[in-house]
Amino acid sequence: MAYANKRQERYVKTKKGKEAINRSRKKEQKKLRSIPEGRVTLRYRRIKSVWGESVANWWLGKKPICEICGTIFQEKAPKRKNKNQPNFNKESVIDHDHQYKKKDFKENPSLLPRGLLCNSCNLLLGHAKDNVQILKSAIRYLDD
Repeated sequence: MAYANKRQERYVKTKKGKEAINRSRKKEQKKLRSIPEGRVTLRYRRIKSVWGESVANWWLGKKPICEICGTIFQEKAPKRKNKNQPNFNKESVIDHDHQYKKKDFKENPSLLPRGLLCNSCNLLLGHAKDNVQILKSAIRYLDD
């Protein structure tokens, strides 16, 4: 049995072995993408790798609702036409205070994002540079 394990370890390090592992990973991901629970699992893994485990767990517990306009997303991780391009009309975005970088969230588990937003509201805050005075001026402009 020990011989088989050593042989397998050597095989995994070869080009052919790496290709075989990649094929099996792609097959698993394709299977997971086909069901809603699998897409949530894949999105959780991605958030965990980029933001850290505390943010990923926070995201898992949040309801898929925009905290500014109240848009309700039907799924936490909707199906994508192009696997690399998110559909921002259907998918929620994690909004964070821009004084922190994503790696800060990974290094400090007590630090959490501000909330989940739709893409439009996230862009609104981004274009206003998170400046309350700009947003108040925009409200005054709309009221007049």
